[in-house]
Amino acid sequence: MRYMSTILVVLCLGLALAGCEPEEITDESSAKFEEDLKKKGLKPLDEAQATVLFGDKTLYGRYALGEGGWIEYYSSGGVSVFQPDAEQDPKRRLVYFGTWWAEADQTCFSYPERKLDCYRVYHGADTIYFIRTEDTSDYPAGSLVVAAEEIRAGNTEKYPFVAN
Repeated sequence: MRYMSTILVVLCLGLALAGCEPEEITDESSAKFEEDLKKKGLKPLDEAQATVLFGDKTLYGRYALGEGGWIEYYSSGGVSVFQPDAEQDPKRRLVYFGTWWAEADQTCFSYPERKLDCYRVYHGADTIYFIRTEDTSDYPAGSLVVAAEEIRAGNTEKYPFVAN
């Protein structure tokens, strides 16, 4: 009887471990990161999906290269407000006003202080991924630029001068 118990324990342990092979994770800064999102069944948001997801929402996120966090509000009317967090900018209340829009499978942002940027956006279970569409000196195409890990309805930071 003792022998059978040992065999049963070994079999159960073997079955439990069989499905526990560690999942290979691609570095977020790799050009292959977008491929991994697609392998997980995610698809880039189209224009309608992005408009619904972002319209009148505030996102709280992080940079892929560990440069701190950010907050960004998107009005339904296309105004965006970007605010770096205190780690990135000690003048935390400094905000940048710009515009945002979605077209085809990209979501684009334009701020006077920065160049126009467009990303393919993927919405996972608990993260929104912004993927670089073209190579830059910091990010290859297909890599993660920023990720939002929290999304709230409305202008939660009460940014002034923003109308929906």
